[in-house]
Amino acid sequence: MATICIRGGSISAGHLATQSYVDVLKSDEILRNHTIINISRVGDSSFEGVWQFEQVLSHKPDILIIHFGMDDIFRPVYRSEFKENLVRMVQKAREGSINTLILVTLHLVQNPHLMERVESITNTVRDVAFDMKCYLATVHIEWMNYMYETGNNITTLLTNDERYPNELGHQLIAQAIKRKLTSVLQ
Repeated sequence: MATICIRGGSISAGHLATQSYVDVLKSDEILRNHTIINISRVGDSSFEGVWQFEQVLSHKPDILIIHFGMDDIFRPVYRSEFKENLVRMVQKAREGSINTLILVTLHLVQNPHLMERVESITNTVRDVAFDMKCYLATVHIEWMNYMYETGNNITTLLTNDERYPNELGHQLIAQAIKRKLTSVLQ
């Protein structure tokens, strides 16, 4: 039985969704025997993730899932600052004996200008995960596969505010994270 802590911003806090990906993970048959603690808050950027990291450590998780990015884009947080914040959170986690970390990429959006920024943040998350030897939950690939397999448009995964996924979008985020969690927990 593992304690899994999720720290992120608006998306992992479930903003604008009646059922967030955290809710999906908590109700999953395979994961329900584990303790999942969500300390994400609407509007938090990676800066709050660093500044309030003691809250993560207070839960003594076995696994930490870090999911920041969209709030950073709209703060705005420079890509270099975002990268440094992710690295600092990973370092703080390891100093606190949390050795299993999963970093989460961002979901896709429809607006091409916003998508450029999403791609930049996703690339940064990927780079930090590889450089710091963390697991990577590839939400963007989960969404691309869904659209390819179903032929559905991206709007079927988003709320009216494309920064935030709807319930179906959250289910796909949960699938991407569950893929990593199940392999880590085995």
